[in-house]
This record gives sequence, structure tokens and C-alpha cells, in this order.
Amino acid sequence: MTLAEDDWHRRKQTVELPGSGRMAFVDTGGSGPALLMLHGFSDTSRSFAMLEPLLSGYRLIIPDMPGHGGSELGKGTRISDFATSIVSLLNQLDVTPVAIVGHSMGAMTAIVIASRGDLRALILLSASLKPDFGSESSISGAIRSLHDPIDPSGTFLREWYACTVPVDPDFLMKMKIDAAAMPATVWHGILEGFACTDLTPNAVQIISPVLCIGGSSDPLFGLSHRQDLSGAFKSVRSVTLEGHGHNPHWEDPQLVAKHLLSFLSEIRGS
Repeated sequence: MTLAEDDWHRRKQTVELPGSGRMAFVDTGGSGPALLMLHGFSDTSRSFAMLEPLLSGYRLIIPDMPGHGGSELGKGTRISDFATSIVSLLNQLDVTPVAIVGHSMGAMTAIVIASRGDLRALILLSASLKPDFGSESSISGAIRSLHDPIDPSGTFLREWYACTVPVDPDFLMKMKIDAAAMPATVWHGILEGFACTDLTPNAVQIISPVLCIGGSSDPLFGLSHRQDLSGAFKSVRSVTLEGHGHNPHWEDPQLVAKHLLSFLSEIRGS
């Protein structure tokens, strides 16, 4: 299975990172402040395609996470490995983002990056400090059962990419094709990494203002995860979007962008 070939795919640039291999990314350019945007487990930079036109005042740096899309896996499948590779990308590009916007696994990676150094602001979509799905859960079993080639039209990816609010089916199909191109071993490795991840020690080190946005109907990281996030950061604003699921930036990009831009405006004006 190959990646979905379209304009988004063709916009990607690549760099070679020392010790991590090739990383693909979209850079929207422009003179505005830079935002680093990190997607979730099995997604690609395409995840932020619907937010991009709503953030035109910013330069968006949107990588394919290691092992996803056009990026090589690099050092490993743990959140800390991903964070190291992303910091290497920023150093290679000589970019200091005004904030990081992370979704799900990308939000976890953003937490680790923010705990390692100064950052103006952190915006987390559908995040978790302890993302273990549980060894006996149906979702863990389904991921462990994946083998190559993965069917983008199969039951697993149909359920994995189910959204509470209707999303453009063509967009979702491209997401599924991209996800199916990721080797099953990478799926398995990330699942194993999630099982031993606890980002609470990282979160309590962060002094930057944090905005947490989550859907009230998120099937992966529900109320308890949102409560843990609210209690961990020194400065946090929590927003729950009623009726939204794990992908609110697909389900209602205008609403997510409104919260994001308002928060960034406050931070930049402070």
C-alpha cells in the first residue's frame, strides 16, 4: 500500500536528520510566527489540512511523525524517540515555534518537547498523559492482529477513523490509505510504547500556558484523561467540545481554530 498521492502529498519537503533518517514535512512559509503541528498515531501531516487555511497568519511546520507518511522511523517507537526527532527537525530548519499544536500522540510528543525547554505556549487536542489502551482491550487486540498489507477499506481502519460528527469521506479515505501504508510493526511498536507511557512527570515541569481541547465523546481518551491533564499543568485552560469525538479538528475545524487563535492572541499579547 502506498501513500495517497495528491496535492498535499506533493507539497511535502524532506530533510535528512542525523541518526534519524529522512523526515517529510509541509512548511507553509510566510513571515508570520511559526507553529509546529504534530499529528496523531497512524495519521500524517494531512491531519491538519482543514486547519491550515484557518491559520493563515502563521507559518505552519507540519511534519509526518517518525514512521508515518514519508518519514523514516528513526530511533524507535516511544514518545521520547519522536520528541528527539522533532527537535532535531526544528534545529535543522533553524525554527523556533511560538507554540506547538499536538493531536493525540502528537500532543504527547509536544508535552515531552515542552518539558525539555522553553516554549511560549502548548495546545493539546485529544491528549493523554497515560495512553495505555489496556492489554485486554479490543482496540489493543485489533492493533496486535494487524499484518501487512493493511486494508484501508477494512473494518479496523473504518472503526479507527470513525468520527462522532460527519467528516468528508474523501478526506477520511485518504487518511486511511496513508495509515494503511504504515507497516504493521510500527503499529505494534507504538502500541507497546503507549502501554508504558506516563507523561505526568513531564507535564508538571511545564510552566508555559497550556490549552487542552477535547471532545466529550472521545472514545479513546475520555473524561478521566481530560481531568488528569487539567490537574497536571501549572497554567492550563481546558475546553470540552460537546458531542465531538477524538478528532475535533476534522469534525469542526472552524471551532477548534477559534479556540486556538483566541488562546494564541492572548499569549502573544501578554
